[in-house]
Amino acid sequence: MENDIIFVGKKPIMSYVMAILTHLNSGNNQVVIKARGLSISTAVDISQVTMHKFMKDLKVSGIEIGTEELADKEGKKRNVSFISIEMKRQ
Repeated sequence: MENDIIFVGKKPIMSYVMAILTHLNSGNNQVVIKARGLSISTAVDISQVTMHKFMKDLKVSGIEIGTEELADKEGKKRNVSFISIEMKRQ
C-alpha cells in the first residue's frame, strides 16, 4: 500500500495522471492520491481526468479528509487540511 501513494505538489496535472497510469499499467490495481492545502483541488482534478479520459474502469473506492498539525520553519504550528483519494480498477 505504501508504494501505491502519489503525493500531489506543484507539477502539472498531466504529470500526475501519467504517474498513475504508469503505476496501474505495471500490474497494480489501486492507487492513492494524497494532497494538502491548496493542492486539494488539483488532486480532485487528477482523479477525474484519469477516470473520465484515460481509464474508464477506474473508480473511487474511498475518500478521507482531515486536518494535520504541521510545524513551519520557525517551529510555529499550524493546521493544514488534507485529502486522500483511493482509486481501484473494477
